[in-house]
Amino acid sequence: MLRAGCQLLTQSTLPTGKTVGNSFALEFVRWRRKPRWLPVAKSKMFRVPERKKQSEEERTELMRLHNQYKTQLRSVRQFLREEVVRHEETSTADHIVLTPEQEEDEFQKCLDANDAWNAAIAKERDQRLAKEREKKVAYVQERLELRQLREEERKEQANQRVLLEIERSKNYITRENLDAAIETALANPVDHNFAIDMAGNLYQGRSTSQLPNATPEPNQQVLSN
Repeated sequence: MLRAGCQLLTQSTLPTGKTVGNSFALEFVRWRRKPRWLPVAKSKMFRVPERKKQSEEERTELMRLHNQYKTQLRSVRQFLREEVVRHEETSTADHIVLTPEQEEDEFQKCLDANDAWNAAIAKERDQRLAKEREKKVAYVQERLELRQLREEERKEQANQRVLLEIERSKNYITRENLDAAIETALANPVDHNFAIDMAGNLYQGRSTSQLPNATPEPNQQVLSN
């Protein structure tokens, strides 16, 4: 198979002074061996390689070496297996064969250690729960006090509003003072209309005889620009 590679030629100057522009050159490289992904050649597809003949002496020697190797390897495996078993039986206390009394004593020691551990954890848990309970009680008490303060403030605001409405009710128009209120309104008319000229003078009332250049009365306001 051929592989194409691109090589960039640097810009060079000829002896005549002319400049040659950049260009590309292709270089073809042949594989030393056939790539693995290519199939078998058609000329070698049905070729059966010839098996080399082996002499009797060579076959006997190879069989002897093979048997010797297997025997030695089997011996090494057996030695390592026995070594592991002996190490497991004598290295740690967990693999030592104990009597029933020793096993019972060991089990009782484990139970005592477990009970002591559970007791210590239970003590720490009770202390933690007591602290959390105190914090929760203080938090609830604080919330209750704040709620009581808010309730008192709300009642105070409601009382002030009631007193204000009672004070305003003295000027309310009722069925008894309806005629007096009508007479008062007719005697004191109020006109909310007003006008503003270009100079910003304010004229109260719907109709007025005051001229724009006249001096405004004290009850009139002058708007600033």
